[in-house]
Amino acid sequence: MLQRCLLTLIVGVLCIFQIQASAAASNETIEHIVIIWLKQPGNTHAQDTVIKASQALKTIPGVISLRSGKAVPSQRDIVDSSYDVALIISLTNKAALDAYLVHPAHRKLLEEIMKPLVDRIRVYDVR
Repeated sequence: MLQRCLLTLIVGVLCIFQIQASAAASNETIEHIVIIWLKQPGNTHAQDTVIKASQALKTIPGVISLRSGKAVPSQRDIVDSSYDVALIISLTNKAALDAYLVHPAHRKLLEEIMKPLVDRIRVYDVR
């Protein structure tokens, strides 16, 4: 009976540590936000090409999710909708971001898709 109580207590403590570790890990998540202006602004074919090609980034270890889309036009002064495409890549932590930046799939996207089509890129990394 005492052994069962101890085992239950140990399992409970381990569960608590796992929950705390998961919560701490979520605080390390990095949002890698990429804002893209094309050489031919508004070119829907180029926009679609960037969006489709960016899906390959999901295969990079450490990438939790990837969202991409076109700018939503706005008349509000505070909104900058002058860009063509935005990517929001969620990564597990800073080390994953560092590895992502030099990963062959990322380098390939930059060389084969971005360089020919993109005029300017602005990146924001948020924890």
